[in-house]
Amino acid sequence: MKKLLSMLLCAVMTVTCIGAVPAHAASSDTRLRVGLTISGASTFAAPQLENVSGYRTGYTVGTVSGTAFSGSKSITSSALTVKLVNDAFQVSDTDSGSVLYTSAAGADHIAIRPNSTLTWFKGYKWYGDFVYRRASNGSITVINYVGVEDYVKGVLPYEIDPDWPAEAQKAQAVCARSFALGTHKHGSDYDLCNTTNCQVYLGANRATEASDAAVNATKGETLSYNGSSVIGYFYSSDGGATEDAANVWGGDYAYLKGKTDPYEDPNKDKWTVTLTADEIQQKVNAAGYSIGKVANVQVTKRTATDNVNEVTVTDTSGKSVTISRSSVRTVFGLKSIRYTITPVGGSGNKTSLQVKASTHNVKVNGKTVSPQGYYIVNGTQYGNNYFKLRDIAYLLSGTKGQFNVRWDKENERILLTSGTAYETVGGELADSSTAVEKIGKSTSTIVLDGEEIALDGYIINGNNYYKLRDIGKAIGFDVDFEDNTVLVKTTSDYSGDDEDANSGNSGNTGSNTTPTVTNPTGYTFNGSGWGHSVGMSQWGAYAMAQKGFTYDQILKFYFTGIEIAE
Repeated sequence: MKKLLSMLLCAVMTVTCIGAVPAHAASSDTRLRVGLTISGASTFAAPQLENVSGYRTGYTVGTVSGTAFSGSKSITSSALTVKLVNDAFQVSDTDSGSVLYTSAAGADHIAIRPNSTLTWFKGYKWYGDFVYRRASNGSITVINYVGVEDYVKGVLPYEIDPDWPAEAQKAQAVCARSFALGTHKHGSDYDLCNTTNCQVYLGANRATEASDAAVNATKGETLSYNGSSVIGYFYSSDGGATEDAANVWGGDYAYLKGKTDPYEDPNKDKWTVTLTADEIQQKVNAAGYSIGKVANVQVTKRTATDNVNEVTVTDTSGKSVTISRSSVRTVFGLKSIRYTITPVGGSGNKTSLQVKASTHNVKVNGKTVSPQGYYIVNGTQYGNNYFKLRDIAYLLSGTKGQFNVRWDKENERILLTSGTAYETVGGELADSSTAVEKIGKSTSTIVLDGEEIALDGYIINGNNYYKLRDIGKAIGFDVDFEDNTVLVKTTSDYSGDDEDANSGNSGNTGSNTTPTVTNPTGYTFNGSGWGHSVGMSQWGAYAMAQKGFTYDQILKFYFTGIEIAE
């Protein structure tokens, strides 16, 4: 996937767009007014049009009322230039410079209807008519008046890859159509822009037979909830879970509910951003808050789907600023709302994580064992047990949950093979010191049976430590907790006394081996996903289509309780 496409996928939608209108199939005669922005320019001094080779040449010049075109003069030239001259719109032949039409002085607009189906403007081929309006700086705003189906054909190949599976393209087409018909936020001159502020629309250049077929196959279809048409919000990837609109933009919308996403590739769009304490202060103040020298940044509230809903920044005087909803992403310039925050720097290599030697007992199929582990709290009320990966593999060798661990030095990867006895390398279950000399988030690539997987972990004193529950989920054994004991079960015939098992996130003792740093030098945000996470994940739609889901099944997964209006 090209980097440009990935950038375009990260559209920012605002809550003011959310609304509902009576459900109906969109007529192919419905015309949209789209303000054209090209290469960052939203107004033009002398915009030019040119008929596309192979189509009819010539134009009709006139005016519009609403979206209805009224012609007044036919022009045979194939290339036109429009300028404001002596307070009037002047249309000339681009090649010869001959003036072909001049509007009345003071006219607020002119409209040009090409005879060709497609027309060149600023390097892109467009359907529809072109309306020219005065801009405040004396230049001209160019607005494309285009039928909704032709518009969607100009959106689809720019919002997703036109080579993606057909069902993913159909799902995107319905979202794009629903978004366009429900989102008119640019005032009286035009309905939509053609940038990520609305959705990317750049005409027919990248359209393929497959992308046009997806639009034709869903012609007129929109999303409907309780008999009303609703907006089809979308974004690149959710990193593992979508989110309630209420937790991102505010307001309760029954069809925009967050849920765990089992389809999207969990390794898609992982990212890391490290900001200095000074940069944090600058970004927070630039966003309209007021904070002094930053002493701490932490996640203080997560949603039911584990996305970030609230971040609190505290300065050295004790003053705190709480940032919530969509601002938890935009204030810090992050790609998504799914991340952790780790303070870095300060005293030596230590961080402000609360790290304790684990005091939990561990039993494997009823037998007490002693893997080396730590209990780590990172910006939340409770923490998690992290155990040395090789110790767990050593202890499970010979059981149904066994797996081998190897280090791929050439590619710098940890290779796990399930169902294979562990090959010892020495040092397993070593009675080493639990003092933390150095700690950081694990960045190692982990490959299980040939496929990359994601495990939340830390590198402590040079060794990798991971959540036992995560390892169990990946390999295929059960983990429970009872009476300060972690219970590992690899066989169905061992039941254990775990009827009252809880999460294992409390009841810990022991002193912190890494004292809190009062002035970290920076903070690392480790996250996954790209976009606001409300509505349809494009990469999730891709994954579902590959698994054989149809476009309506994809849409009904990402939008709660919707129907497809035909």
